[in-house]
Amino acid sequence: MKLTDTQYEQEDFVEVDLRGQDLDGITFVNCDFSGATFAGLAMSRSSFEHCTFTSAELHGTSHQGSSFVACTFKFSSWHGAALTDCRLSGSSFSSCRLTPWTLTGCDLSMTSFAGEKLSGTNLSGMRLREANLTATSMAGCNLQGADLRGARTTDANLHGADLRGAQVDASLWVGAKLTDAIIDLEQAMLFSAAHALIVREL
Repeated sequence: MKLTDTQYEQEDFVEVDLRGQDLDGITFVNCDFSGATFAGLAMSRSSFEHCTFTSAELHGTSHQGSSFVACTFKFSSWHGAALTDCRLSGSSFSSCRLTPWTLTGCDLSMTSFAGEKLSGTNLSGMRLREANLTATSMAGCNLQGADLRGARTTDANLHGADLRGAQVDASLWVGAKLTDAIIDLEQAMLFSAAHALIVREL
């Protein structure tokens, strides 16, 4: 199969091998990529909207300025992938193999990683507003300067994560697992307030 159009809508790409294809600048809307193989493919400015990627192989892929908006990823592999300036807003990941992967300047707002493993991922400075991070394993993640406002973080494992400069809601301080997490002085005061602690000088 050789893709020659600039836009595909409601197309079936189930179990299609897309390795070697030029997908740069192509838009896919409501397409099914279940079981499809993208492994090792490099994409730039590609757009996927409301697409399904059940058991899709995306490991080792690289993405520059591409978007995956309101897409569904289940049992998909992403390890070894690199995403730069990409938008994943509104997408959901379930039972996927994600790490190790590299994210740079990505928009992850309203994305669901509930129950997924993101441990060790560098998420510094990224938008995670209203993301679903319920029970997500984020141990050792770099979240410096990230925007986590409105994110659901109940039972999120932030063991050893670096949260300095991150914008977070009070719910994170009481609902997430924060053992050995690194925070700044302002956040320490917010943590105290969230736990109804009174800080006084001697």
